Amino acid sequence: MNTAIQKGHAVVIGGSIAGMLTARVLTNYFATVTVIERDLLPQTPDFRKGAPHARHAHGLLVRGQQIMERYFPGLTADLQAQGAIFANMGTELSLHIGGVAVQPFDSELEFVACSRPLLEFTIQQRLRAMSQIRFREGYDVHGICTDAGRVRATGVRIQAREVNAVEEIIHADLVVDASGRSSRLPEWLAELGYTPPAETTVDAQAGYATRIYRRPAHYAGTWKALYGIAQAPQQSRGCIIVPLEGDRWHVTLTGLNGDHPPTDEAGFLAFARSVPVPELHRALSQAEPLTDILGYRRAANRLRHYDNLPRYLEGMLALGDAVYALNPVYGQGMTVAALAALTLDEMLGSLSRHPADDPTGLARRFQRTLAKVIAAPWQMATGQDLRWPSAGVDYKPDPITRLVQSYFDRVLTAMIDNPEIAAVFARVQNMLASPTTLFHPRIVWQVLRSSQGQRNKENEPTLAPQRA
Repeated sequence: MNTAIQKGHAVVIGGSIAGMLTARVLTNYFATVTVIERDLLPQTPDFRKGAPHARHAHGLLVRGQQIMERYFPGLTADLQAQGAIFANMGTELSLHIGGVAVQPFDSELEFVACSRPLLEFTIQQRLRAMSQIRFREGYDVHGICTDAGRVRATGVRIQAREVNAVEEIIHADLVVDASGRSSRLPEWLAELGYTPPAETTVDAQAGYATRIYRRPAHYAGTWKALYGIAQAPQQSRGCIIVPLEGDRWHVTLTGLNGDHPPTDEAGFLAFARSVPVPELHRALSQAEPLTDILGYRRAANRLRHYDNLPRYLEGMLALGDAVYALNPVYGQGMTVAALAALTLDEMLGSLSRHPADDPTGLARRFQRTLAKVIAAPWQMATGQDLRWPSAGVDYKPDPITRLVQSYFDRVLTAMIDNPEIAAVFARVQNMLASPTTLFHPRIVWQVLRSSQGQRNKENEPTLAPQRA
């Protein structure tokens, strides 16, 4: 990793996971890095107002964990010391697909489970200990400053979120927008005379309801985490139970195609009983509720095509949910943010190693490279969501996409009782292997054989019972 400190100042808009990982990368190349966050960041691991999605169950995929450990050595041990729990993907994650349990399988993969606030706070504390990092909390960003020709970003206009606050300008050599789904960058670009990015939305009308429980002291289940995946088009309801520090369970009920779980007590429990995962009902019947029930509906996949602009504002980059907002049910968000930070590191590192290279064009190169990085996660999320009728309203998949969707449906079914397919899928899901791995001839053969066997089973004649 390049650790040479150069001159200059970089600004990151947004103090989320994506923003903080970006800030860490930028410390390799800039003398100072300022993170501008509209919230006042909590002084302990706690939920913050500007991240309502953080109140729902989160998963950090193994690839994301590896990248975070690279930039913050010892982070995983720090989390574990604060109560984070490790779980094996094959034997300690109870996975159900469309109500059918996947058989346990051998896996070398372990994921770390903890609350989103604990992860954010631990990273934030690491950044605060770095002399190059500055946090400006409680500030809104009102726009981008540029040079006279409006060719290059030169900073941002900010204003404190308090009465009688005065707008101020922060000068910067590089500005990165990591402000999330509510990013105003398209609007700012339009104000400067630039064409804003086109958008693609795939909305499966997903909804969530979440509650935190006290884990029963002597619960008999052998699993540490429970994941019930809905399966289009018949089974729209699913569930997630993730262990949290402090002997707690983060329980999220999921519903797609507009079939949203209620947030009242009776409705929440009735919905939970309707999810075809008996272990969910048994767990909740023994657990003590610790919080109110909270809902979340802003879960559409939305891709802003910054990779395909006719003209780029130099010195202005975008990543995180500001570019690619994925349905949270697939647990990809934090890991894709880590991959984006790694991509930025590699690109800036190349410029640093070759100072004679012209930095002009960085915005175009970065956004186009990022588009390639997120192509697979986007395909995996939308490929499943497009199976729901509500998702096809604004976006119609091409024949190749439909073929891939059909094949992945078969993969999900085949992995239920095939440990080899399940292990390969776990590596793909955790972004340790390309989705093309699932198209290896050996895997394809097993998937097709499993699908054929399933169809034959479904077509077997039903024999009427014989009378005595």
